[in-house]
Amino acid sequence: MWLQGMPRERAAALRSALERHPSAVRGVEYPGWYFRRWHFLPDGYCSARSAALYDRLIRPLYWAGSEGRVVALLARWLERTGARRVLEVGPGPGRLLAALRARLPGIEFRAIELSPYFVAAATQRLGEGVVVHGDGRDLRRVSRVFDAVIAAHYVGHLPRHEQQAAIAALAEAARPGGTVVMVEHRWHRLRVPGELRPAARRAAGFSTLQFYRRFAGEGAGA
Repeated sequence: MWLQGMPRERAAALRSALERHPSAVRGVEYPGWYFRRWHFLPDGYCSARSAALYDRLIRPLYWAGSEGRVVALLARWLERTGARRVLEVGPGPGRLLAALRARLPGIEFRAIELSPYFVAAATQRLGEGVVVHGDGRDLRRVSRVFDAVIAAHYVGHLPRHEQQAAIAALAEAARPGGTVVMVEHRWHRLRVPGELRPAARRAAGFSTLQFYRRFAGEGAGA
């Protein structure tokens, strides 16, 4: 992730446009750190132009050809664990979720995404009712627990002071005994809460898949 500052006036204009976007849900808040030139995109994830540039140019470069391998590993895990309800946090334009759904049509997939521009793109790809507009640090908008929760290139790209809240939200959205999967670049190091027990680790190019089981015993989150 490359963070660059954004002029205050431009950030204010983008915030106003986000709030007026047809895919935006009233009451969703955008933290100040969200208004940055993420990956050198001029408007971060806060305009149609930047969302399109990310989808066409930045995302393929970012995954570095590893997405097919990641999809295969995720699909194999979901099949083996018998997952039936799966949530992705921060799906962007929805390509990963679309690939998983094509392989696993019997699974109910949902997603939550903060940028309404990505919500619109993902909805066009996945259909209505799959992607919810909201903040991945607060998953109450999806209002249910899942057999598996996936976060691909999401947590490691948040500011460090936000990462623990994001991981705690992932854990809370998984049912006891369920799975949390984080796909990150190999150089990202994350601290996870004790209720998430490492289950497996797989490499895919520059990415690493960390599979965790949510501990179902005493002391697990509600």
